[in-house]
Amino acid sequence: MLLVVAGSFSAASLLEGAEIGTEDLEFFESKIRPLLAERCYGCHSKDEKVKGELLLDSRNGWRVGGTLGPALVPGDPGKSLLVEAIRYENEDLQMPPKGRLPDHEIALLEEWVQRGAPDPRIDESVKPKEGIDLEAGRQFWSFQPVEKPEVPVVADASWPREETDRFVLAKLEANGLAPAADADPATLLRRLSYDLTGLPPAPDRVESFVAAFANDPDAAIAAEVDRLLADEGFGEKWGRHWLDLARYADSNGSSFNVVLRSAWRYRNWVIEAMNENLPVDEFIRKQIAGDLLPWETQEERDENLVASAYLMMGSKVLGLFDKDQLQMDVVDEQLELIGKGLLGMTLGCARCHDHKFDPIPTADYYALAGIFTSTRTLNGRIKSPLDDESDLTIRGLGSGGDETLQAFLAENRHAWQKTEDRIYGRARDIERLERRLREKGGSDPGIEAELAKKRAELAEYEAKWKTFPELPDYVIAPADESEPADTTIRLRGGPTAHGDVVPRGFLRVASWDGQPEVNPSQSGRLKLAEWIVAPENPLTARVYVNRVWEKLFGEGIVRTVDNFGVRGEAPTHPELLDFLAARFVESGWDLKGLVRDLATSRAYRMATTVESGPTEMGIENRLIQHQNRRRLEPEEIRDSLLLFAGRLERGPRGAVVDHLPLTEVNEGIGDKGVTETDHRTVYQPVIRNAGMDVLEIFDFANPAMPTGKRADTTVAPQALYLMNSPFVHETTAAMGERLMAPEAGETPDAVLAAIFETVISRPPTEAEAAVLMPYFRKQFEGDAMPSEHDRAKLAQALVASTLFQFLD
Repeated sequence: MLLVVAGSFSAASLLEGAEIGTEDLEFFESKIRPLLAERCYGCHSKDEKVKGELLLDSRNGWRVGGTLGPALVPGDPGKSLLVEAIRYENEDLQMPPKGRLPDHEIALLEEWVQRGAPDPRIDESVKPKEGIDLEAGRQFWSFQPVEKPEVPVVADASWPREETDRFVLAKLEANGLAPAADADPATLLRRLSYDLTGLPPAPDRVESFVAAFANDPDAAIAAEVDRLLADEGFGEKWGRHWLDLARYADSNGSSFNVVLRSAWRYRNWVIEAMNENLPVDEFIRKQIAGDLLPWETQEERDENLVASAYLMMGSKVLGLFDKDQLQMDVVDEQLELIGKGLLGMTLGCARCHDHKFDPIPTADYYALAGIFTSTRTLNGRIKSPLDDESDLTIRGLGSGGDETLQAFLAENRHAWQKTEDRIYGRARDIERLERRLREKGGSDPGIEAELAKKRAELAEYEAKWKTFPELPDYVIAPADESEPADTTIRLRGGPTAHGDVVPRGFLRVASWDGQPEVNPSQSGRLKLAEWIVAPENPLTARVYVNRVWEKLFGEGIVRTVDNFGVRGEAPTHPELLDFLAARFVESGWDLKGLVRDLATSRAYRMATTVESGPTEMGIENRLIQHQNRRRLEPEEIRDSLLLFAGRLERGPRGAVVDHLPLTEVNEGIGDKGVTETDHRTVYQPVIRNAGMDVLEIFDFANPAMPTGKRADTTVAPQALYLMNSPFVHETTAAMGERLMAPEAGETPDAVLAAIFETVISRPPTEAEAAVLMPYFRKQFEGDAMPSEHDRAKLAQALVASTLFQFLD
């Protein structure tokens, strides 16, 4: 049995009351000991096995209890979880697991507890469990206050360009190492351009940068970094980093993969916030509690609501009949979002019991959970034209806001629902008939006639749908419950197994005197947001600057970017991490300023290899002796191919799902209404369970969970994709036609150089030219142009090479 009640027992109390009356002793020996031996010892005794760390073969055992605490409250059967378990009244707490005890045996155990649970079985080897020592937990490095260290003195004072360089160089010098040489300017510009905007530099930019670099490297780099930070591509690239953490998607996923039609508003807001350099503390505050923030204009109110969709993006088992379970699962998912994404903590490990490794008691988990049980995320089944976002709270935007939206739905919902049901039904009929026809393996006049009829009806209903007025602008967004309240500890994590009520609050191990306190009349989200971004919080700034470092250097100072707990890695450069965190807060949480400082540092511009001198043992580069090579991300591959082909559409994109009713998406972007365009990949639909091929193959983040660092695999399907994908064939053919068609007077050497400069930002080496030119010159013999096939294949060969796929 896994049982718990609040409270604890001292070592002395285990021996108290050893004197038992004759009648009680006889009752125990004749009725209770045999019953426990027969029914319970098989799973809860030293001589057999111990499940849930609970022993029932001694008084000390049940008083100390198992993983969830003491099993009995002597004299009070109603508060004793052993009694609750054997009564089978709580579906989450039923023992024995194979079947309910007979009524007379239950009555005997109830009587025993009512008598005070007299028990002569004393086992002094069973000791009280020690709880989490929060004071000891605060000694762990990540829970220590952030204090800005002194910048170290280094022997080679000529090498650093930025204060962070001194921390890197000091560590290298202490280990008898020297930093790698600088990367050549063309390689450095390609690295900067992809790291900051996710796109390659144009050949003319490379030429001008190399010339400027020759005159003044520092000035050339600073000017280029400022130009890239001002480019709209910065928000698209760095917004995508955040969307990984926000588990962004345009569908729900899980067993009921409904479309989230308004999710694009949140995506675009994130990108705009990055480009506008919204202070990161404000960026976080709006996403946790945007609906609770004061506002002066309608635009500001709508922006805050859209930002708060952050909490709503998680995948949910919407078809779950147990709504208590659904609510607590949604809360757990939101706590994972906050914990991993912002605090670097695995909070979910404390849902069923105290955290096994980190100083996070279960009570702290439910103190935070109470904030989200006081927040309305789910709204019951909405059978309406919003079936794509059923079960979710929606908020109206624009003048009138929620009132306008609800009035509009009340007026139009019935007609919409009727037509939507017919469209949905006909679409399913067509799928069924098409499947039958495929199974037949040939024509069938009866099925084909029925199929034509259903298609005509579907077209009729879709045409009718398009005559309906469009919905007012809206977004999925949370709202405080009308009566916010603290919640209870859920025993073993069971949604209806209620323990003690826990006041809403925050992680005690990371708390401080004078911190924000939850207003009982509100959910607590606003105060949670203030607590997270407070300068005194030891986690948030450290976690954030570590994420930025990882994106620019390939590995974080703490390599487990989502876990700053005991099971995570310690920082390789703890003083550097604290320096960056402290300076970041002092700067007003300035992301572009942080990126500028790191991208212009000498450490960032190092080459990816050490050409001479001693090198760090191993291949992990933990001392940061050189830059880390990385493969392009799938978005960078796809966007580059579109750019090379002359097809890339710049600028933001709105909805990725048209207004036709589409309840579920099962085939990803192949489903009607879910459209892929030539916009940048960040604007393409992210359909859970059915993503775009290029994203799936090249390690896109799982959109069902917060992801701070994507997987990095090297597998055969990646090479096969670049060889066989129709998209790659189309774009490389267009690329070859654009880049390889010789103009009057051009030589083969010049055309080949142009190809290389476009795709990998440098001309071919002598060795590369020696391999390619004999083939290439043949295409220029006489007056003949290179064939379309040859142009495309040469372009594709370069794209499929590691020269393009990897960033040095």
